[in-house]
Amino acid sequence: MKTVSELKFDKLIKDGFQEILKPLGFRKKANNFYLKLETVGQIINVQKNSFGNKDSISFTINTGIFVPEYWLAFYNYSDKGLPDYPTEPECLIRKRIGYLRNQHDAWYDIKEQTDEQQLISEMKKNLTDYILPYFDRLNSTEKMLQELDKADMMMTPLGKLIIYGELKQLDKAKREYEGLLNNRINPQFLLTVKDYGQKYGLDK
Repeated sequence: MKTVSELKFDKLIKDGFQEILKPLGFRKKANNFYLKLETVGQIINVQKNSFGNKDSISFTINTGIFVPEYWLAFYNYSDKGLPDYPTEPECLIRKRIGYLRNQHDAWYDIKEQTDEQQLISEMKKNLTDYILPYFDRLNSTEKMLQELDKADMMMTPLGKLIIYGELKQLDKAKREYEGLLNNRINPQFLLTVKDYGQKYGLDK
């Protein structure tokens, strides 16, 4: 049987997220919402703190921009093809709600005495004022590339090198490649960088 806090969390997912996201075409899976667009995908993940318990739930919101070319080059180990429902850690660009709000890392708490309606209102505000406008700026490959050029993104160190290489932006890929070769002292990482450099013809 679920605790009061767990029931409040379920209500928050339904009323604070699904109510807004479902009409926009987002598909829900557990505490994740995914919208597949023509050239990119958009993911919202509601992440519970692993140190919480059934009576005290702490959570944050992660967002991701899924880029098929990047996934195929970096994650497609067994050649299965693109996932129907990718996960947020597999995204090229990842941001938490605190970052989108220009705050420190933001976490929310649900306990038995929590006013869930107030929290639901805050989640709706997070979506309408921060996450969805941000997604609008990144709803195509072209816009995603513009954002990469001007912003410091949370992504794997190889992210820009791979996506520029895959999308044939070779001048930018070369710049990333040379920067990675200069800045890294991990021999295994350097070998990986050189492998990608060879793949994209950047080591000439």
